[in-house]
Amino acid sequence: MAQQSRPPGGAAGVSAEDLLAAVRVHADRVHDAVRRLGCDPATAVEVVETSALDLVEAVARRPETVADAVGWWFAQALSLGRRVAGRGRDLPLGGGVLAVDEDQEILAAALDQLPDRERVALLLRDSYDLPAVSVGAALNLDADEAMELVGRARLAFLPLVDDEPAPAVPAHQHDVAALARIGQGMQTAARDATTRRHALSCDECRSVTDAQQRAHLLLTGLTVAALPEGERAAVLNRVESSTYAALPTHAALLAAEQDEQWEDEEEEPRLFSPLIALLSVVLAVLLGVGAGLLLTRGGGEGVNSSAGRAPQDVALISEPPAEPEVLLTPPPLQLPSPRTSVFVLEPTPSPSPTPEAVRSTAPAQEPLSLVVDPASGPNGATLTVSGTGWRPGTQVQLDYLDPTGTPTGSRSVVVPDARGRFTGQLSAQDPANLPGRHTVRASNGTQVAEAPYDAQA
Repeated sequence: MAQQSRPPGGAAGVSAEDLLAAVRVHADRVHDAVRRLGCDPATAVEVVETSALDLVEAVARRPETVADAVGWWFAQALSLGRRVAGRGRDLPLGGGVLAVDEDQEILAAALDQLPDRERVALLLRDSYDLPAVSVGAALNLDADEAMELVGRARLAFLPLVDDEPAPAVPAHQHDVAALARIGQGMQTAARDATTRRHALSCDECRSVTDAQQRAHLLLTGLTVAALPEGERAAVLNRVESSTYAALPTHAALLAAEQDEQWEDEEEEPRLFSPLIALLSVVLAVLLGVGAGLLLTRGGGEGVNSSAGRAPQDVALISEPPAEPEVLLTPPPLQLPSPRTSVFVLEPTPSPSPTPEAVRSTAPAQEPLSLVVDPASGPNGATLTVSGTGWRPGTQVQLDYLDPTGTPTGSRSVVVPDARGRFTGQLSAQDPANLPGRHTVRASNGTQVAEAPYDAQA
């Protein structure tokens, strides 16, 4: 059987839809990170798009180096942003568009005083809520090394905000990464259980975990400078075109896996084909011998010599037996669920200065978007949430998240029309009444988008 062709490009299990979902979720965070380097608005948008296109190319052409896409994208964007950031200080890193109130200015100014790696580690883990493996990928560290860096950076950050010394890590405690994870207030992993039990009985270690928690909560409320609405759709459209041209879709991946399974399962019956043919020949020979013996017996009883004919009840020539028909019925096709890979790539040495437009092979459709109106207001306000580019007829769940990214319980469901558009209502009700940046998240299981809402006290 001829080898089946595979979809062009891409690591196994990584589809265009997978990568585009990650780009849409993290585009605003990447933009915020390069703005904080000092890039002006136009340069920041160009860095976001160029680094995203570099990510698509790396996933499509060098999948063997891939382990975490998000971490690689941040590393590439920050590397490019540092090279093109303006030398002037037109945008104070602790203020300007990055600050909406006095608290935001204090947080941003404190971050600016930290060394570059510590500042980036805090932004990625606490402000952008990236997992430790992605933080490590962006900083060329493993997950434990990344969390140790985050833990020490938090202790250096607090005095810049409170004007009070942070607690020192006690000499008997060597696992700063575990203290950092415990201080985030998340469920304790099994490997950190011993450290957590010790911290509960040790005043010095408990003061460190308390400081970790305070720094983490402060940084989760940092305002993220999102892509300008006028530029966001254009950037995502160009990245989408490049992604569909370079990577296979979910459907193409499923078809390739189906062909692979078919080839593997078809090999077994083909191995038995020679045996079946041999058995057919043996059966024919045996039938021929049997017919000969029968003819010989008939001759012993007498043959009409004058007519030269054998008795009519004896066949002189036996018809060859029909070769048994062999039907190869393919097994029922099992369509596996698509798998999504998380990947890390080494930064490319010199990214292209400007993105190149690639003609899209995907069907034309409106870009995925989510808009919240109003964008700021009091706790409990009713928000009008609109979206485009969503799969028609699917249920889209709207959730209202607090500044830590935790669902507040306020939720509604909308259904996009035939053009993929919807408009719904959602209550900006936070039971804790926390001020600052909240998030409206929309998801239908395969598509995800977020939009900010600034809750004012």
